[in-house]
Amino acid sequence: MSSDPGFASHYDTEHERLEWTVEAGGGEHILDLIPGVLGSVAVQVDGRTVGHVPKPTPQRPWRETRIEIDGEPVDVAVISNRPVMHTDVFVGGRSVRDRRTLEQAREAAPRPATNYETWIGGYYGHRRPMWRPVLSRGMAILAVISAVALVVLLVWMARPSGLLAGLVVIVALVLGYWVWFTTWTALMARVHLALLKRPELGETRRLAWFTAAMLGYPVLSVAVVVLVYGVARSLASR
Repeated sequence: MSSDPGFASHYDTEHERLEWTVEAGGGEHILDLIPGVLGSVAVQVDGRTVGHVPKPTPQRPWRETRIEIDGEPVDVAVISNRPVMHTDVFVGGRSVRDRRTLEQAREAAPRPATNYETWIGGYYGHRRPMWRPVLSRGMAILAVISAVALVVLLVWMARPSGLLAGLVVIVALVLGYWVWFTTWTALMARVHLALLKRPELGETRRLAWFTAAMLGYPVLSVAVVVLVYGVARSLASR
């Protein structure tokens, strides 16, 4: 199967259609697909339920079932896609939409997601981050300013003095948190993208690396703050 095309940038109503007009068994029929609340899609022909097909998932992106309309076999397929699943109907082994064969459609379907892609992809709401995990030049400048403000904050914390100290503390805390959260988010996106390219590591090891990065960055950040505070307090006491 082909690579996952990623998050759909727009709605494709032609591929998301739930009502089909099919010619089978010597006549024209209306075929409706009714997604259920739970894990299946009901197949109705002329208002009568004739079968069900399981809903697709990232790990099983192609699901199909075969029904008969007046003795002629008809294949119904539902395909995993965000934000809305795709559908297709095949009469005589060819798509009612674009005349592709059933085998061609199967080959063009999204590839099954690995466990890692499913677990961590859920964290992002899809398999991969939608943004470029980098900091712009302006954000980098703000990061430097925030770092300087953090040092000033720690000095004032070591030797506080009046309203100005409070203002410095508030500004430094806001900028510091914003920069920290932005860099943490960018780091996790980079780690996720790198691990997506390393399926040979296996599911458990990739999940372990992602978890280590997710928890390690806050721990390292706290260690740096404690170290800088210790240095600032030492300088302020002189």
